[in-house]
Amino acid sequence: MTQDTDLETQARRHAADLGQQAKEAITGVVSKTAEAAQDHAAREVEATANAAHAAAGQFLPDSIQAQAAQMVASRLEEIAYSVRSLDFQDTINEVSGFARRNPVMFLGAAALAGFTATRFFKATTPEDSPNQSKGGVLKQMNSETPYATS
Repeated sequence: MTQDTDLETQARRHAADLGQQAKEAITGVVSKTAEAAQDHAAREVEATANAAHAAAGQFLPDSIQAQAAQMVASRLEEIAYSVRSLDFQDTINEVSGFARRNPVMFLGAAALAGFTATRFFKATTPEDSPNQSKGGVLKQMNSETPYATS
């Protein structure tokens, strides 16, 4: 009987060790993936800031348009810095804490984010042709014309 208990204890320890190793491996992969996505997002924001700076150069130096483009570019640079300096684990902890304190609001925000992402990806998906029968932008515009064309 003692031998059975020892085997059971060893099996539990071994299972716990394997679980911990799996957790560490998954955490490592998730962290690397998150860091890569974070770096990619920061580079995209920086590229947009550079484009805004370039656009500002196309206007007269003291024009409102040039000033607006410079303001947008400056704000985008700040956002890129913020994205680069985010700590992944802190963000996860904050989101988890918020979800525990406000579960209904968290679920609502998650659903809204899902719907928004779906709409965004649907709108940015290239279509086979602009006059597709499923309804592209041109078909919608034509069907919404408020006046008769005949």
